[in-house]
Amino acid sequence: MAAHCNALPEEMLAGMVAAQRLRDAAFARTALSALADTGGPVVVITGSGHADLARGIPAALAVAAPDVAVLSIGQVEGDPGADAPFDLWIVTLPTPREDPCAAFAKP
Repeated sequence: MAAHCNALPEEMLAGMVAAQRLRDAAFARTALSALADTGGPVVVITGSGHADLARGIPAALAVAAPDVAVLSIGQVEGDPGADAPFDLWIVTLPTPREDPCAAFAKP
């Protein structure tokens, strides 16, 4: 919900989560197909949410092909802390940008 500025109607949240999981499963299927076709290695470049070890493509791969080695690398603006959802991460400087949630602010 927070990723959508808390502006998403609550009744839509379950559908959004299901869509995200479907995308992760499709990415995982494509990665496994590429692995079978090439013998690897296979690299999937995606957003950090899809790289999340607990919920993203790595989680889908753990179910579909538990013997496949996976390394998740996230790119974040600032230290993600001890609970980072990646195996490794690259810390970059924040990119100056307007608050994307400002468009939802009530006048």
